[in-house]
Amino acid sequence: MAASKIPALLQRVDRTLNRETQYNFSEPFEPKEYNTAMITGHRSIGLSYRIQIDKLIMMAVNQGVKKFFTGMALGVDQVAAEIFIYHKLKWTAVLPCADQHLLWKPRQQTHYKKLLSQATDQVCLYKNYSPGVMQARNAWMVRRSDICLAVFNGDPHGIGGGTATTFNLAKEKNLLIYQYVPSGEYHIIEPTHQQLSLF
Repeated sequence: MAASKIPALLQRVDRTLNRETQYNFSEPFEPKEYNTAMITGHRSIGLSYRIQIDKLIMMAVNQGVKKFFTGMALGVDQVAAEIFIYHKLKWTAVLPCADQHLLWKPRQQTHYKKLLSQATDQVCLYKNYSPGVMQARNAWMVRRSDICLAVFNGDPHGIGGGTATTFNLAKEKNLLIYQYVPSGEYHIIEPTHQQLSLF
C-alpha cells in the first residue's frame, strides 16, 4: 500500500470507530467505593506483626472503608480485632460456629470472649463445629467485602492452607487485595476490569 494512502485509511478507521462507539451515559463513571474490608492471615503470626497488621488496616481506612470483618481465629484475626478496638473502628466478628473456642487454652478463651464483648456486631454461622464451617466463614466474609487484607506468605501450598484458600477466593471475586508478606513486603493486587469490546 502506498505511503500516501495510509493516513487516509487511518482517518477513515478513526471516523468509523468514533461513529460506532457514541454511547450516551446519563452519568459519568464513578470510581468504585470501598466500604467494607475483611482480614485473613496465618494463625501462627500474632503480636509480633501488630505494626504491619495496623498498617494494612489503615490502608483500608484511607480507601474509605468504614466496616471490617474478622473471623476471630487465633493469630492475625484476633490481633486485627484488638486494632479495630484501639482505633474505635466498626467491626463484625464473624464466627464459623459458636463453639470455635472450646479447645483453646483458658487464657485464649478469656481473651476471645473479651474481644467479642467489644465487637460492633457478631455473626455466628453454625451452632457447632463440623468440617467446612471455617471455609463457609471465609466465603461469607469475601462475598460481603470490597477489600481483602491478607497476612500471607504467598505460597498456596505452604503454611496456612485456609489463608491461601481465602486469598485465592478473594482474587476470584475480584476484590482489591492488600497483602503483607511476613518476609517484609507489601503488595497491592488490583481488581481486573472488564473492557468493552467493539466487536
